[in-house]
Amino acid sequence: MATRKIEDFKNTLRGGVRPNLFNVQINFPTILGQNGGQGSGSNTLEGLSSFLCRSAALPASTQGLIEVPFRGRFLKIPGDRTFDAWTATFYNTADFNLRQAFELWINAANKTDENIGTLDFGAIGGTGSYFTDLVVQQKAKDTTTDVLREYKLVGAWPTNVGAINLAYDSNDQIEEFDVEFQYQYMDVGSKDFAVGSGDLTS
Repeated sequence: MATRKIEDFKNTLRGGVRPNLFNVQINFPTILGQNGGQGSGSNTLEGLSSFLCRSAALPASTQGLIEVPFRGRFLKIPGDRTFDAWTATFYNTADFNLRQAFELWINAANKTDENIGTLDFGAIGGTGSYFTDLVVQQKAKDTTTDVLREYKLVGAWPTNVGAINLAYDSNDQIEEFDVEFQYQYMDVGSKDFAVGSGDLTS
C-alpha cells in the first residue's frame, strides 16, 4: 500500500464542509394569512424562519429491510423507504411572530378548543396547501459554488412546537424552541431524485 501523506489527505478533504454554513427555507401555507407563503424577504415568515433557525439537520436516507429465511440463513433484500421526523431549532423574538405562525399552522388542522380543522389540504407542496415544501441547504465556504447540496422535504407540516423552559436563573440566554415536522418524501440534489432518476452529482 502506498504511503499516505498529509498532502494527500488535504487534497482529498478539500477543506471539508462546515456544519454552521446552512440555510433553512420554510414555505408557510397561505392559510395562515398575512405573510404566509409570500416572498422571501426578512420580514416574511419565510424570511424569519431562515434568519432565526439556530440548528437543523440534513435528513437521513432510510431503506427498510426484508429478511427472507432460507435453511438457517437470511437473504436480505431492500424493503420500503421510510422518512423520519425532521426537527429544527429556532430563536424566539419579542413579538413571538415565528412561534405564533407554527402554532397557527398546527391549529389549522386541529383546533385547540374543538376537534375540527381544515380538510382542504390542496396540492401537496403548494403554498395554498396545509402541506408545503421545506428546503435545507448546505452552504459552501467558497462563495464560487455557494450551495453544495440541497434537500427538499416535500409535503411537510409541523407536528410538534416544543416547549420553552422558563426559570429565574436562566441568565444570559435567548429563548429558543424546537419544531418537529413530518413530510411525504424528499428530493436530493435534483428534482428527479425522488423518482429514481436524479443526478447524484448535482
